[in-house]
Amino acid sequence: PSDPDGAGLLLPIPVSFMRKVWRPLCGELPDTFAIGQVFLPDDDAVRRELETLAEKIFSAHGLKLLGWRDTPVRKEILGAHALATCPAIRQCLVVPDNSRAPAQGAAVTENAGDETGEAFERLLYIARRHLENSARAEFPEQAEAFHVASLSGSSLVYKGLLHGGKLSAFYQDLTDRDFAVHFAVLHERYSTNTQPAWRLAQPFHCLAHNGEINTIACNRANMAIREPLLASPLYGEDIRHLLPVLDSLGSDSAMLDNSLEFLLHGGRSLAHAAMMLVPEPFGSSFIMGEDKRAFYEYHAAFMEPWDGPSALVFTDGRRQLGAMLDRNALRPCRYAQTKDGLVIPASEAGVLELPDSSIARRGRVNPQTSDMIDCARTRGLTDVEAERRVSQAQ
Repeated sequence: PSDPDGAGLLLPIPVSFMRKVWRPLCGELPDTFAIGQVFLPDDDAVRRELETLAEKIFSAHGLKLLGWRDTPVRKEILGAHALATCPAIRQCLVVPDNSRAPAQGAAVTENAGDETGEAFERLLYIARRHLENSARAEFPEQAEAFHVASLSGSSLVYKGLLHGGKLSAFYQDLTDRDFAVHFAVLHERYSTNTQPAWRLAQPFHCLAHNGEINTIACNRANMAIREPLLASPLYGEDIRHLLPVLDSLGSDSAMLDNSLEFLLHGGRSLAHAAMMLVPEPFGSSFIMGEDKRAFYEYHAAFMEPWDGPSALVFTDGRRQLGAMLDRNALRPCRYAQTKDGLVIPASEAGVLELPDSSIARRGRVNPQTSDMIDCARTRGLTDVEAERRVSQAQ
C-alpha cells in the first residue's frame, strides 16, 4: 500500500506523566505550565536557530522557555516517504515569566490559576502565531519543515504521516502507564485536495474535520478583506502577530481550525464560535426561536458560512468538546454511549468494538444541531441547551 496521508491524536495534557518526564530535565514543574509539540528541520544548526528564536519571542510575551525534550519516537515503523520527510520532533516546556511579564502578560499570570486558564491560553496562542510568522519570514526555505503542532497549557497533539493504528507504536509516550487522559480526538486523514505532509496531519489545535470546505476561496478572500479592521480588547496591539489569520500553507481543514482558534481566544465560547462558522440555515421558511434567528442574522453580517460536506469534532482542550455536521448532513457522524459513561462519536459506527451489553444508547448527530460534552461537570449538553446559552447571552 502507498504511504498513509496522516493520523493524529488531540489530548488533554497528562499532567502526572509530564511532571515525571520533565523532572529530570527541569526539576519540579510549577502549577501553571504549557507543553509545545514542535516539528523542526533535521539540520541541527537551523534547529538551534529556531529554538533560540522561540525563546526570544516567548520572552517578549512574558513567557519563559524552560527547556526542550526529544519526543521519543520509533522511526523504523515509518513508510519510505514518511521517513524521508520526518522532521525532528521535540517538546518544549513554557511557563509564565512573572519577573518580566508585560502589561497583558501580567493579567495572564494573575488569571492562570482560574478554572479555564483562558488568559494563559490566549498568550500562548499569540506567542505561537508570532513565532510561526517570524520563522517563516527569517527561514523561508524551512516553511514546510517547521510546524508547531500544539502549544497549550491544556492540550497536546501527537500526529504524523502514519496510520492511526501505529500512533502508539511511533510515539512511545502514548504507551506509558502514567499517560492518562479523560478524552481523545483521533483523526486518520484521506487527502483530497493537498499532498500529504507531516504538518497537515490532523487533528489541528482545536478540531478534527472530515470533509471539504467548498467555500474555501470565498472564506479566504473575506478573511483577508476584514483583517485591516480586526480589533479586540483581549488581543490589543498583539493582534498584529495573529495576521494573516489563515495559514496560506494550510489545507481547508487547517484554515477552519485557524478561524475557530481565532474566535475562541478572542473571547467567544466554543459553541458560539462553532455556530458562527457552521451556521444553520435560518431563512423565513425554517422554524426556530427568534433569539437563535437573531443570533444568526447578526453574525451573518461579519462571518460567512464555512460550507461543504463536513463532520467536525472540536474542543477547547480541557473543559468542553463538541460534534456537529454541515447544515445538509453530507457527512455522517454516529455515536455510542456506554453504561459507564464513555461517549464515542465517530464518522462510522463500530470504530471501537463494544459488547452490546455495555451500550446505554446509540444514535447519530443530526444536521443543524451540535452535541456538546462538558467535562468539568461530567455531563452532556443538548443542542437546545448549548445553543440557547449562546443565542440568549446578549
